[in-house]
Amino acid sequence: MTKIVSLLTLLFLSLTITAQAQRIEIERVEPPNWWVGFEHQDVQLLVYGPGINTARASIDYPGVILRKTILVENPNYMFLDVRITEEAEPGTMDIVFERGRRSFTYSYELKARGKDRSYAQGFDASDVIYLIMPDRFANGNPDNDEIEGMLEGVDRSEPFARHGGDIEGILNNLDYIEELGMTAIWFNPILENDMPYDYSQRIGFYHGYAATDKYRVDRRYGTNEEFLQLVAETQNRGMRVIMDMIHNHVGTHHWFIKDMPTSDWVHDQAKYGNTGYRTSTIMDPYASEYDFNNTVRAWFVDEMPDLDQRNELLANYLIQNTIWWIEYSGIDGIRMDTHPYPYKDYMAEWARRVFVEYPDFNIVGEVWMPNVATTAFWQSGSIASGDYESYLPSTTDFPLFYAVNAAFNQPFGWDTGTMQLYYVLSQDFLYADPLLNVIFLDNHDLNRYFSTVGRDYDKFRLGLTFILTTRGIPQIYYGTEILKEGNMHDADKRRDFPGGWAEDPINAFTHVGRVELGEKRGLPVAEAHALTTKLSQWRKNKEVIH
Repeated sequence: MTKIVSLLTLLFLSLTITAQAQRIEIERVEPPNWWVGFEHQDVQLLVYGPGINTARASIDYPGVILRKTILVENPNYMFLDVRITEEAEPGTMDIVFERGRRSFTYSYELKARGKDRSYAQGFDASDVIYLIMPDRFANGNPDNDEIEGMLEGVDRSEPFARHGGDIEGILNNLDYIEELGMTAIWFNPILENDMPYDYSQRIGFYHGYAATDKYRVDRRYGTNEEFLQLVAETQNRGMRVIMDMIHNHVGTHHWFIKDMPTSDWVHDQAKYGNTGYRTSTIMDPYASEYDFNNTVRAWFVDEMPDLDQRNELLANYLIQNTIWWIEYSGIDGIRMDTHPYPYKDYMAEWARRVFVEYPDFNIVGEVWMPNVATTAFWQSGSIASGDYESYLPSTTDFPLFYAVNAAFNQPFGWDTGTMQLYYVLSQDFLYADPLLNVIFLDNHDLNRYFSTVGRDYDKFRLGLTFILTTRGIPQIYYGTEILKEGNMHDADKRRDFPGGWAEDPINAFTHVGRVELGEKRGLPVAEAHALTTKLSQWRKNKEVIH
C-alpha cells in the first residue's frame, strides 16, 4: 500500500511539474499597443516570457495577418511580424499562444490614429527652444523622490545624485517659460533610467541617457500619463515639445541587456573598447578600420552598452519605439543624441520611416563635429553629403557655438575674435538649409556661457543678442537667462534652478527672487532675464529674422 501511495505521489508530482513546464507566461509585448492606418503597415512585436519560443502563436483578427514568427537563440524571445491592412479596425486583437494542450490569450490593443496631424507640427527658425534637464529644474511632487525598488533616491547635497526635479515641477512653471518668450521646450531624456550610481567615481544617471525601459517614463519624474499632460498643456500654450532620444546605447540595467535576445544585440566591448569620440572618422576618406570601429562599434562609457543596429530585429525595435512615442504622446519633434555614432545607414532609414508617417515633423541630430563641412554632411540634401542621404532636416551647429565662444573672448584680428563668426557663417553654402541649424551658447554638456566669458556681463549680452538674432533655431539652456555658472564637471553645468524646491531660500522664477539673487551674487540677474525675454518675445513675430 505504501508503494502504491509513493507511486501515486510521484505521478502527481510528475504531472504537476509537466503542467508547470507547459504553463505559458508573457512578461512583455513591445510595442505595448499599435495603431491602424499607418502608411507602413507592418509592425514587429517583441514577445518576452520564459521559454516562449516553444509556443506557437496565432492571430485571428479581421484585416490583420501574422506573416512570420521569428525565433532567436534566446528561448525567452519570440518576434511576430504582423501586417495591419487597410481593412483592420481599431479594437482588441487576441494573440493566442499554444504549447501542447495549454494555451494563453494575450489581448493586444489596436488604436485609431489621430486624424488631425497638427500635433506633429515640427519646429523651425521661428522658434526659440528652452532646454530643460528635468531632474535639475523643479521638484513639484516630493512624493516621487523615493520609489520603492528603484536603485536611487534623492540627495541634493551630492552633485552627481538625483535632486528630485520632475514633470509636475515643469508643469508648475510653464507660465515662467512662456513669459520668457520660449516657443518650444526640449527635455533631456525622461525615460526610465534605473541604474546604479557611484558618487566616488562621479557616476550618476540623473541625466537620463542610460535607458532601462524605452516605453516607460522614469517614475521619479512621474508617469506616462503625466508626460501626456505635460505635452498637452505645453501645446495648449502654443509651445512645442521636443523629446530627447538615444539609439546609440542604453543602460547596462536595461531589461533586454540583462537577458539579450541575440549575441549580436550589442557590440563586443572586449573587442572594440570605449570610443575616442572622434566622429569625423565617419566621412574621413583616410580613416583606418580601427578608427572607424572606435566611433561606431565602441561603447560610449562602461555603463552604456553600444547597440548594433545591423541586427534587423533591434533596428525594427528602435524605429517602432520612436513612432510609438510620436503617436502616443503627440510630441512635435525629436532631438537625437549621439547621431553619428550608430551606423549612418540605419540612422537614415530611421529618419525616413518617421517622415513617411509624419511629413511635417522635425528632427535635430546631435552631430558634435569640429567644422562646417563635417556638420553639413549630416543634413539632408547638403552638397557635403556626397551620395549619402540622411533624411535629417536639422543639425546642431557646434561650429557656430565654438565661434561664438571665441568671438567675445579673443581680441579682434584677421582670423580671431568676431572674425570667427564671419568665417563660420560664410560657409553656410555647404548646408542645404542653414536656417534649420539649432544654434546655442551652451547646453547640458558644455560650460555655462556666463562662465565661458569670465562672468563679464557685457560679453554675455553680446553673445545672447547674437544667438537670438542670427540665422537658425536658437536654443537657450535653462538658467542661462539668470546668469547660471558652471565650468567644471558635468554636474556643475547642471545646477538646480533656484526656487524649484520648496526649501530654496530664493525663488528665481519670480522677479523679486531674481533681484534678490542678483544682490546676493553681485550680478545683474534680473537685467539678464529681462534682456532674454525682450529678445525672445521680439523674435516671435519678426519674420525677417526667421
